[in-house]
Amino acid sequence: MELQSYISCISDTLPTFSLAGEVHVPSPNKHFERTPQNRILYIITDGTMQIIEDTKLYTLTAGDIIIFSPGKCHCGILTNDHVDYYYIHFYWNSMQDITMTSEEYIHQKVNRQTFSPDHPACLDTLILPKYFHPTHSCFNEITNQTQHLLKTCSTSELHQQPVNNALLFILLLQMSRSELSRILHTGSDNLSLPFQICDYLKTHYSQKITGAVLENIFHHNFDYMNRRFKQYTGMTIFTFLENYKIEQSKKLLQSRQFTISEIAETLGFCNPFYFSRVFKKHEKITPKEYQMKL
Repeated sequence: MELQSYISCISDTLPTFSLAGEVHVPSPNKHFERTPQNRILYIITDGTMQIIEDTKLYTLTAGDIIIFSPGKCHCGILTNDHVDYYYIHFYWNSMQDITMTSEEYIHQKVNRQTFSPDHPACLDTLILPKYFHPTHSCFNEITNQTQHLLKTCSTSELHQQPVNNALLFILLLQMSRSELSRILHTGSDNLSLPFQICDYLKTHYSQKITGAVLENIFHHNFDYMNRRFKQYTGMTIFTFLENYKIEQSKKLLQSRQFTISEIAETLGFCNPFYFSRVFKKHEKITPKEYQMKL
């Protein structure tokens, strides 16, 4: 599979918004040369722009989105067309330029849920396409959020910077989800099936889930689904489900708002005794002992 350019960032903090605006350049247009210190997001709404970053040429047209990287020179090529676009300058310390295939991208998404709080991968990683052309509906959502950000950042309200940062994060999250949707709709079944199963397990974990139930929903033999799922997560479907339930139970225990029986019922365990046994298998202590240690 062909390698694609992405940008990864750990979303335990928000990006820092710097400035934003809307530009209308008449024909002909040629972008000036610069080497930015921060990330710069361009959202092309009309016309054409040709621009080189390092040695790679991008021909940007309406509906295209690109994120320029800090420390990399980009300069325009004279283009016999006008161009209209939004720009947003920002930085995010955890951002890194990476390359991966669509298969590796899905693997990252499926395997994002980890079950050891000491494992660094338990932090949620946001993966953005560097350059992409989302669907019409996704592009409209992205431009609407951009317009909202531009309108909000022009005010001088209290706590304006954190608000701008949060709105920018929502925009980047929309971009990440748009790319995921594109890959799932155009990728092979081998790519999308594990993600769909993972999503189903996280949504319906409180219900009775069996191999027959999954076969009926996903229209595949359970053994086939289990092999594909293990290939991308490193564990079987029901091991993943059990681990996920235990992680959810720890959150409920920490809240101190539910009894052991209520938690067992909420998570779909047949009775509190079985829940306690499974919990002890994972945590080496009972749910009650776990709660007492908090």
